[in-house]
Amino acid sequence: MLGRVRDPFEPQLRRARDLEIAGDLAAAHAIYESVLRAEPGRLYVRMRLSLLEQAFGHYRRSREHALAAADAVRSGRWSQIGSVTARLLAFDEGEALHGLIRAADWSSVEIARNSPLLAQQLYLTDRADMALDLIDAVFAKAADSEHLSYARANALRYTGRLDEATAEYERCLSLQPNYVHAHWALAYHQASDPPLSRIERIEKTQAALDPASPDQAYLHYALFKEYDAADDADSAWRHLMAGAQIKRRTLRYDSAAEQADFEAVMRSVDADFIHDPRSTLPNPDRVPIFVVGMPRTGTTLLERILGNQSRAAAGGELRDFNTALCLATDGFVPSSPTPAWLERLRAIDLAGVGDEYLRRTADRYAGGRYLIDKNPMNFAYAGHVAKALPQAKILCLRRNAMDACFSNLKELFTNAAYGYSYDQAELADHYARFSALCDHWQRAMPERFLTVDYEDLVSDPLSASDRIAGFCGLAFEPDSVDITRNRTAVATASSSQVRQPIHRRGVNAWRKYEAYLQPLQERLDRAASIGS
Repeated sequence: MLGRVRDPFEPQLRRARDLEIAGDLAAAHAIYESVLRAEPGRLYVRMRLSLLEQAFGHYRRSREHALAAADAVRSGRWSQIGSVTARLLAFDEGEALHGLIRAADWSSVEIARNSPLLAQQLYLTDRADMALDLIDAVFAKAADSEHLSYARANALRYTGRLDEATAEYERCLSLQPNYVHAHWALAYHQASDPPLSRIERIEKTQAALDPASPDQAYLHYALFKEYDAADDADSAWRHLMAGAQIKRRTLRYDSAAEQADFEAVMRSVDADFIHDPRSTLPNPDRVPIFVVGMPRTGTTLLERILGNQSRAAAGGELRDFNTALCLATDGFVPSSPTPAWLERLRAIDLAGVGDEYLRRTADRYAGGRYLIDKNPMNFAYAGHVAKALPQAKILCLRRNAMDACFSNLKELFTNAAYGYSYDQAELADHYARFSALCDHWQRAMPERFLTVDYEDLVSDPLSASDRIAGFCGLAFEPDSVDITRNRTAVATASSSQVRQPIHRRGVNAWRKYEAYLQPLQERLDRAASIGS
């Protein structure tokens, strides 16, 4: 009987793993590099080196190893595809990710096993249709899977097939009644009929789950949404607070550090920094329009209106500007620029960053002149955007303070972003510094930066959209305000809501919970009085 062929590098790899566990990353890195010189196609080694280079803050080398790992998977090592595509996603390498999944053998057992993750990566990178194709191909050959069913429901939801999405969420729950994320997603996707009819099964899942599990947050938010739709504010609020407290405990958000970061931005990224007399207009035939603001304040709505214009294309929440900054600095640029990072950004060629951004987004214009980039994280870097792309326009959504804060508070964000949004005091403080930075950008570059009031946009869409289009250099098309005719996919928290006509139901929505939101209102009032 033949034994397993012994890997000649196994002792070295075991030693490298031991060194990583001991915290000696440099020594582990040296061993992995020596193995890679002998065998450049080593997938595991490429992945470890990508992660180690990230730990060292070396963006370019970390990215190179991730791309090389993708090449190694193409030889048929499909069992590792999920971990490799996750690395590609970390570097915003959407085309490489799509190409790798497209090249895979969709009939293989390994692809079936990885398909829920691959489908999620596809619909999060604007390939919901491809995600559905993959899911249907796997379903045709494999047994029912609640994970794949959940992925299919999300893809249907993002493509606007809302009733089908509801049915698929229900099918997921029939396969696995305790599927936490399906209860949560369904509650936020579509109200139950009759009201409160889902409460019992959500509570059963809650009872079956470890009380200390962070997943309890999803069930509390689902219960909040169900009680909120039934106008039971007391029960809804109780579950909202329980879910928010659970989520907040999982995050490392530092409000004081964010305050210091925003103050540093306002000190160093001023009008003199932005208006460089040496700057020229690189390729003015392509004009990016950046839509920024706090989440859940109308950014997707504005993107849908502008995306209806015949000369504009909606790009979604693009990460290309951040990626261009990462490539230029060879570092992992934080979402909130620290004073140290602001100094580092002063040393790079921002015109080159603009060129890289235009190169990365060139295929998204779809024959038009304008591209809408709706990534809220670009807000803190708006001054760098303006300096790097002199032809760009920046639109910032601002919503009534109480509505803006409440809309964030009632949303469970699935990652570590927006850590301020689970505590009333932190919410108020963040809104105050967001508002101050918004005013700073408006003063520093009034011809480039326009503040858009959400209330104006939903109260008089035609007038507001006409003014916005004129600011951007677009010839306004009145039928663009009919967002129901925009059929593009939406992979954000508002994916279900933006399929409806423009309405004002969100204006003063916080008043339903006014009795519970007094701490928020008092802190906002205090911040406003200090600011004035």
